[in-house]
Amino acid sequence: MIALLAALLGAGHAYVLPWGVLFLLPAHGENACAISSLRYSPPGGQWERGSQLDKPASCEFRQQVLPGPLLPVWVEPAEFDEVNVTYTVQGKAEPETISVRAERLDPAQLGVEGASLAATVQKVKGRVRSVVMSNAPHPVLLGDAIASRNKPREACAGPGPAAVLQAGESLLDVRPGLLSPSMQVWVAAFTGAKQCTWVRAATRHR
Repeated sequence: MIALLAALLGAGHAYVLPWGVLFLLPAHGENACAISSLRYSPPGGQWERGSQLDKPASCEFRQQVLPGPLLPVWVEPAEFDEVNVTYTVQGKAEPETISVRAERLDPAQLGVEGASLAATVQKVKGRVRSVVMSNAPHPVLLGDAIASRNKPREACAGPGPAAVLQAGESLLDVRPGLLSPSMQVWVAAFTGAKQCTWVRAATRHR
């Protein structure tokens, strides 16, 4: 049962929000950092949309969803129940194709308190690796996860929301930085495309 649940959670998601659709797509390796091309259409093929990125993404910052790992990519707003997705992970030569069902989410119901988030953090070759797990009973929308002694001074909106987490899923955030035993993980929790607040996750150092 546990193995089946992990497989289902790691199989890919499509979340429909008012400002766009968030795909979380299998990356097949934690070193992957971005999707370089994406095409999607309903099973009947009545229409097709997608994009090809002209410039490779920098891997200085990486965010994924675990188990998976799954890479996030946002596309323009659309309404669908199921889509076939063909995509390429940056650095890979061959595209992959999967089918995902859409889940519509109400942003007002995505908020989360720090008590529902548990984080582990460690230093890895000049970078800080944070893994934030959601124990909330509903999906949550998270952005940056930053290790800091105090609440970050910068605005939480940053580059925007990165991933929706279901209960038991985690956000992996890898970025350059310093780490000391007194630091906690602060996470940007979103209820809109730019509406967010910093919440402190219960943090354990590894």
